Amino acid sequence: MIPPIIHPQLLPGGVLPLRPERFTPEPWVELGWPGLDATRPSLDLILFDDSGSVTAPVGTDPVGGRFREAWQAIRVVGSWSVTNRAKVAVLHFDHPVGASPVVTLSDRHLSTVLEPSLQTPRAGAGTSDLLPSLEAAEILAFEHPGHDVRLTVFSDFELTDADPDAALSSLLAFPGTVHAVVLGGQPPLDLIDAAGVTVTPLRASDPPGSFAAAVHRSLTATRRGRRYSVLRRGASKGARS
Repeated sequence: MIPPIIHPQLLPGGVLPLRPERFTPEPWVELGWPGLDATRPSLDLILFDDSGSVTAPVGTDPVGGRFREAWQAIRVVGSWSVTNRAKVAVLHFDHPVGASPVVTLSDRHLSTVLEPSLQTPRAGAGTSDLLPSLEAAEILAFEHPGHDVRLTVFSDFELTDADPDAALSSLLAFPGTVHAVVLGGQPPLDLIDAAGVTVTPLRASDPPGSFAAAVHRSLTATRRGRRYSVLRRGASKGARS
């Protein structure tokens, strides 16, 4: 496989910055065209950390924007999916609470299946333990042989597993590619430059659409002709047209 060409100005989440525009008052991210269905089947597993350090009023995502924007990306890619090759499922650190079944992106009941899982689970304990949900993701990966499996993890990676280093080692050994979306703070050193791992740092102050762009980047990784998402920015005060 020919490695993709990475644009030198590419921002986190696979976002390209555009030149400032006169009529864009606030920056926002516009999702790129998702492209056509990949020739190989795929399985995207989207895993959410719902611990207090993420969901609390002073957490990295207190308003749950990641759920709303994850659905935005799924919906956009699903609208361009015409085969049953691309599949997706949602998991939570509080597994099995909040988990969805695997569903194809072209399923006409996609929103009915996924939207109940795209929220903080009411019965969840808010754990920061990664291993239980990671083990569930591994089982799903092995249940889908012949698929390109991608695991996207939304977390601040302040793990409370009995052995956090062992949990990260298991993540690095996941039978597929890993997209670690780090919500605030610094990504674990073990993940930086690791084979098969993409790290996207995001903060609550990032422009609207940044979470969606991170999910879009995962969902479109092997799709044909997909395009980068773009950051639209307004011209600074005093800028000449």
